[in-house]
Amino acid sequence: MTAGADAPRSVVVTGCASGIGAAVARAFAARGAHVVGVDLVPSPDAHVSVTGDVRDPDVHERAVQAAVRETGGLDVLVPNAGIHDGELGLDADPDELAERTRRVLEVDVLGYVLALRAAAPELVRAKGSVVMTLSDAAHFVGDNHAGIAYTAAKHALVGVLRWAAHRLAPDVRVNGVAPGGMPTGLRSADGGDVFTDPAAAVAGVAALNPLGSVLAPAELAESYVYLASAAARGMTGEVLRMDGGLAVR
Repeated sequence: MTAGADAPRSVVVTGCASGIGAAVARAFAARGAHVVGVDLVPSPDAHVSVTGDVRDPDVHERAVQAAVRETGGLDVLVPNAGIHDGELGLDADPDELAERTRRVLEVDVLGYVLALRAAAPELVRAKGSVVMTLSDAAHFVGDNHAGIAYTAAKHALVGVLRWAAHRLAPDVRVNGVAPGGMPTGLRSADGGDVFTDPAAAVAGVAALNPLGSVLAPAELAESYVYLASAAARGMTGEVLRMDGGLAVR
């Protein structure tokens, strides 16, 4: 990286205004990185905010340009912005099913692809890294509280991660963090809050995983810092599961 492997100078985080994205911004900033945050609203934990829809290619171009303008390059990209589908099922109205599925896939998958496209040239130049937010909770189809569109989107992102890890090697490492579910400011495709009762959400997720606990966003954020550091220099195309053992229950 341009500022040394353990001290990235410049980081772009999408979905940075709240939840995991805000915690990741704080974690990198605490280590001296300049953070550019992308979201629909200003990101208070970023040094520079780029407001806009992640489905718009220009939003990502502006974020990369802001990073280059402030620090001379880009060391780390964290694609993180996403929305939920509100447990969308096949019993939904056909028009609603089509619209909400389209919106979830556009935000959760296309948003990542466009971020990668905009950032790739600078990341290659910096020998940088990408750390994607995935979701172990959405890789299960029973009591995961995710509908068909959200589950499909999170599976698709594993393919995006592996494709990018192969195509951007050896210059850029691409890895992901898969939390097992935690109450954040996640919104559904219809605009509502997913976690209307955070305490109940924590209890529900804790009951599902073998460790019986749920990480706070600030704890989870350390995984992103690790994957962007020299300690993980032998890793690419990998997903770090921080799910309390959900995958082995």
